[in-house]
Amino acid sequence: MRLKKRCLTVFLTVLVVVGIGFLSRGHSIPDADFTYAIGDTIKTLDPARIAWNEDIRIAQALWEGLATYHPETTVAISGVALIPPRISDDGLVYTFELRPDACWSNGEAVIADDFVYGWRRAIEPGSAHVYSFLITDNIAGAKAYSQWRNQGVKILGLMRDLARGREISDEDQELIYALDHPGIRQDSPDWKLIAHDYRRDYLAQMDEQFDRVGLKALDERHFEVTLARPTSYFLDLTAFCTFFPIHKDSMEMLRVTDDPAVTDLTLWVFDPQWVKPDYHKNGYPGLVSNGAFKLTQWRFKQYMLFEKNPFYWDKDNVKSDTIIARIITEPSTSFLAYERGDLDWLSDISRLDFAPALVEKMKSRQRDDIHLQAAFGTYYYYFNCQKTLPDGSFNPFADTRVRMAFNLAVDKQAIVDKVKKTDNPVALNFVPPGSIAGYYCAPGPEYNPERAKELLAEAGYTQGKGLPTIEILYNKGYGHENVAEAIAVMWDEKLGVNVTIVGKELKSFDEDKTEHRFMVCRSSWYGDYGDPMTFLDMMVTGNGQNDAAFSHPEYDDLIRQANQCLDPGERMKILARAETLLIQEQMPLLPLYYYVNLQSYRPQVKGLYMNARDKHPFKYIYVEK
Repeated sequence: MRLKKRCLTVFLTVLVVVGIGFLSRGHSIPDADFTYAIGDTIKTLDPARIAWNEDIRIAQALWEGLATYHPETTVAISGVALIPPRISDDGLVYTFELRPDACWSNGEAVIADDFVYGWRRAIEPGSAHVYSFLITDNIAGAKAYSQWRNQGVKILGLMRDLARGREISDEDQELIYALDHPGIRQDSPDWKLIAHDYRRDYLAQMDEQFDRVGLKALDERHFEVTLARPTSYFLDLTAFCTFFPIHKDSMEMLRVTDDPAVTDLTLWVFDPQWVKPDYHKNGYPGLVSNGAFKLTQWRFKQYMLFEKNPFYWDKDNVKSDTIIARIITEPSTSFLAYERGDLDWLSDISRLDFAPALVEKMKSRQRDDIHLQAAFGTYYYYFNCQKTLPDGSFNPFADTRVRMAFNLAVDKQAIVDKVKKTDNPVALNFVPPGSIAGYYCAPGPEYNPERAKELLAEAGYTQGKGLPTIEILYNKGYGHENVAEAIAVMWDEKLGVNVTIVGKELKSFDEDKTEHRFMVCRSSWYGDYGDPMTFLDMMVTGNGQNDAAFSHPEYDDLIRQANQCLDPGERMKILARAETLLIQEQMPLLPLYYYVNLQSYRPQVKGLYMNARDKHPFKYIYVEK
């Protein structure tokens, strides 16, 4: 149980936000010191499950990790912990000292065990999500623990199936019958009883197994982390959402313990409403966070109101008392609101039909509020690399030659010039060139429709004959349809194939993409930390972000070598070889262009700096009066 001590310095003046006055005006939007727009509803603010850029930005205002981001350079600087930490000579053991005045929004001290709990949630079955690999791949013992946990969940799931009279595969039967339980070998096993015994013993081992993970709360203010290998970018990782602390006492109030579908499998599942500020089931106090701001109002599809956290350790340097995030799904509506002066910042105006005209006005210095910056992100298409398609039919993209042909048949410069028209650089690499000091990978092949036809013929599809209709999957909005239409025309004209494009709402699109229910699928990636691995580890076999289902032993081995390499220069060379295999030999993805950050904010907006990683810590932002 957490010690209920209060921070040494308590902010005694309660912020009186004009929100009370707004209640009498129904659903009107409150005033705030700084107001900006987000283009879609938030998917989740759960740090363990977060994956989208807009969600990440908000989460980084509500929580703070051991480190945080410098507002201009985005390098890791002191957050809850003092940076740099003490690092062992072999580069494996990091000992972080937490600030004595680091507090939660309820006034309690942030302690080392909050980080242990938060990081554990990020890898536990049920609460883990796509970014869990950042912990399992980097923290000593975390992968073994995660594998042990997932194996146990699988076994309990198989026993539940057997108890319900369902058949399981021969491979799964071998797994079950290898267990040491006398009841398994009876003529009619009592699978409910066997599962009960297995679960009891399994739960009894769980904390002991987790103790082998390299996460230790030495005391309330000292957190020791042991890495699986020296990791040059580890401090950068500690600023990312997956590594945020979680207030255990309040979180455990919403732990699901009354649903057999959850408890029978020993899953960690939490009421998803826990991120709401006005949700109070089971005495839950509402969201408790430790960042510069706390979330005080969340009106669905309308706005989110953030107030300065009065217990934040650096509250005196938080420039705005209140921030409003207005939810406006239509880009042109957002821009009209901005032009009226209702919004101070639009974080992405690239979706506007007239974005190219704004770029031209910026270049000619007719507008000083339009800002463009090369971004640490790539827009690309995934090819489904599985042998069969979702309907069981043969998948032509299982053949590397077909994937390469479809890449060579795309005129990327035409897409940039005639479709995007916002100065996006053409992408011939996966990792944006020049974005990481000391890293270089030769670019992949350029537009070559004649060679594309040759490769397709070599694969047995001369002039496209024998190929099924090629389907491009994309999510509606954001201009994805325009890109898909242009590529469909190119493939039709250059390869002689029939192409159809399918647009889906984001949730359905996400599900299809994650479950590999596509032939060709639009995708994109912004780097999460300043190292090539933030792009390249996604393509490792079984990675949660590997939506192409790409699997190549040589590639996996190169990534493994890079992870074990202690020489920084040699490590970069290994990673370059891995990227070369992706973009010049195997082509599981089709790079199209690199992102640019295209934003609008007026000169009186201060503390907001354009940067390649699109990191904009709210604590520094304010409007000069």
